[in-house]
Amino acid sequence: MEAVLTEELDEEEQLVRRHRKEKKELQAKIQSMKNAVPRNDKKRRKQLTEDVAKLEAEMEQKQREELDQLKLTSKESKIDSVAVNISNLVLENQPLRISKAQKRRDKKLVYKMLLLCQCADLSINTKYWIILSVSEKTQLP
Repeated sequence: MEAVLTEELDEEEQLVRRHRKEKKELQAKIQSMKNAVPRNDKKRRKQLTEDVAKLEAEMEQKQREELDQLKLTSKESKIDSVAVNISNLVLENQPLRISKAQKRRDKKLVYKMLLLCQCADLSINTKYWIILSVSEKTQLP
């Protein structure tokens, strides 16, 4: 879970860095465009101002959409990671842990059953069946 969070921070940090770089590049482009237009040409200056405003607005809109998209995908990935973690915690399928004392009691029970079978002179198949039924109930390995 922590790895997912650091990865998302890295992605967001990279996106913010890229946005800063794009903004610097746009400022340099605007500066070069301003230097190309003579000061006494009012018509071209007015057109340049409109173009600059349009370029800045487009860049801001694009960057805002990218941040929104990143936040949306990060929320989805968080939900997915939580779902994966929950699916990994399947508690119903895990076998119950048998304590050492319970194993000792079960072993004792099997030996008592064997002694009873020997005393009763039961056949080998019957002894095996009794041992299996006792071990299934007590979950012996």
